[in-house]
Amino acid sequence: MSQKLVKLAPTPVPAEPDKKENIIYHARNLFQQKSFDAVNIREIMQAASVSQPTIYYYFQNKDGLFLTVLLDILDEIDREINRATRELNVYDQLQHIAQAFMEAPAPNLPMLFQELRQRVQLNQQFPEQGITPDQARPAFLFVNQIWPRGLENILREARRTGDAALDNPTFTAHYLLTVFTAYPHSPFNSHIGRNKDLSVAALMDNLKNTLKMINVGAQI
Repeated sequence: MSQKLVKLAPTPVPAEPDKKENIIYHARNLFQQKSFDAVNIREIMQAASVSQPTIYYYFQNKDGLFLTVLLDILDEIDREINRATRELNVYDQLQHIAQAFMEAPAPNLPMLFQELRQRVQLNQQFPEQGITPDQARPAFLFVNQIWPRGLENILREARRTGDAALDNPTFTAHYLLTVFTAYPHSPFNSHIGRNKDLSVAALMDNLKNTLKMINVGAQI
C-alpha cells in the first residue's frame, strides 16, 4: 500500500540578527535630519538596503518605526542618566547627564516629541492612522515623570549632603530637563557638533550661575 507523501512547507529563511537594528539606525538618522512627513519609506529602504515588506514585518508601518526610533533614543539617554548617579558629586552627575543629551548626533527631542503629539492627535481623529495614546505613553513617561523624578532625587541628595543649596528641587529638576533637551539645538550653539566638550562646559557654567548651586569639590 503506497503512502501519500506529505508536502512540507518550505523552511523560512531566518532573518539576519542585526537587520532590525540596521533599519532603526538608518531611520533614526533620517528622522532626526528631517520631519516625520519628509521621510518616506523608500528612503529608509535604500539607506538600510532592505525591502518594504521587511520594514513592515518588524514595524507594521512608518508610525511604528518612528515610535521605535524615539524609544530607542530615550532608552539610551535613560541608561546614561542612571549611570550618572554613580558619580561622586552633583556637578559630575549633572555633567554626565548633559553629555548624554549632547552625544552626537544629539537627538532633537523637542522636534521628535512635537511630531509624536501630532501622530497621537491624528490617531484621535482617524483611529486607523497615527500612534495611539497607549502606544505613546512610554515615551511621555520619560520626560513627564521618570527623568524629572531622577533629577529631583539627585538634587535632593545633593541638598541633604550639603553639596547644593536649592529652594525647590522639583522646579529645578524640570528646569534642568528643559535645558538639557533644548540646549543642543539652540541656534546659538551651532558649534556643538564640532566640539561637544566645550559646549558641555559652557552649559555647566550657565547652570552654575542660573541655579546658584554650591558644590564643595566643583564650586557649583
